[in-house]
Amino acid sequence: MNPSLNASELATYERDGLLFPKRVLSPERAAAYRTEWEAYEARTGGPIKGQYRYKSHLVFPFIDQIIREPAILDLVECVLGPDILVWNTNLYPKEAGDDRFISWHQDSAHWGLNNNRIASEWIALSPATRENGCMAMIPGSHRQGTVAHSDTWDPKNILTRGQTITQEVDETNAVWVTLAPGECSLHHVETMHFSPGNTSAERRVGLAVRYITPSARQTHHDVDYATLVRGKDVFGHFLPERAPTASMDEAALAFHAEVADTQGKILLHGTDRVGAKGLAETNTFRCAQRSPKGAERDAKPKMARRQPLRQTDRAPSTLSASAPCGRVS
Repeated sequence: MNPSLNASELATYERDGLLFPKRVLSPERAAAYRTEWEAYEARTGGPIKGQYRYKSHLVFPFIDQIIREPAILDLVECVLGPDILVWNTNLYPKEAGDDRFISWHQDSAHWGLNNNRIASEWIALSPATRENGCMAMIPGSHRQGTVAHSDTWDPKNILTRGQTITQEVDETNAVWVTLAPGECSLHHVETMHFSPGNTSAERRVGLAVRYITPSARQTHHDVDYATLVRGKDVFGHFLPERAPTASMDEAALAFHAEVADTQGKILLHGTDRVGAKGLAETNTFRCAQRSPKGAERDAKPKMARRQPLRQTDRAPSTLSASAPCGRVS
């Protein structure tokens, strides 16, 4: 398994703002991480609570281990260079029959970071299919830059503010990002994407890791946190984070609460909900209970003025294991 990118694949990423599928974990290692995730849920009586589905690497050692996996960092280094910070992690389980969705959006809309040298790696720990709510993306949309978004606060929208792209989104060339366990997708912070609800009888389990470079700065607040996972940070724009020693231990929970208040000020900047309290009230961090299999679902999310997605289950070119990074200066 060699997840590094050759020059052609790097050109594809620059053109499309998207690469997939790339294998970064063996199926067995992906299964082991999923087992650890679900063993915790079994001990605590249900899915991981909403507030711990973000900055998850601060409270779960196995998530902290995933973000440092050498194969994952090798792939990110090809795109961002040798100095890498993790700005955030998001757990994304979609339960069987859960009709909540993620609207068309760009990650850059409300993160407050001052540059676009940001890549999200979405790592599948279960199959990610159209039926269980995998992402769809529009190749090349990142070249438009960050476009206007509106906050809908839709209770079925998983995003923090229910943020949705205001302009018409042409889905003609959108692709479904289907993944096998241990595969990942890599997308640019300004790539337009969405995901529907889970209409299947199977759970979808995945982790999104937000990688940035140390040169980035936070513009929504005077304090922000990040974890250095490779190389060095000579800028010092982010306060260092502490790795947990055990799942949800007292010290980890206290530090997560401290970071949560800052995250609330950043992600809810410009609203009357800033801070940890407001963050706990938002769609992303609300504790979601498992939907029973076959449960009746409400109306599908409205996608006004959208063209049908084309029937494509892979990116325009399938990406294979390759030689070390083909980055050119």
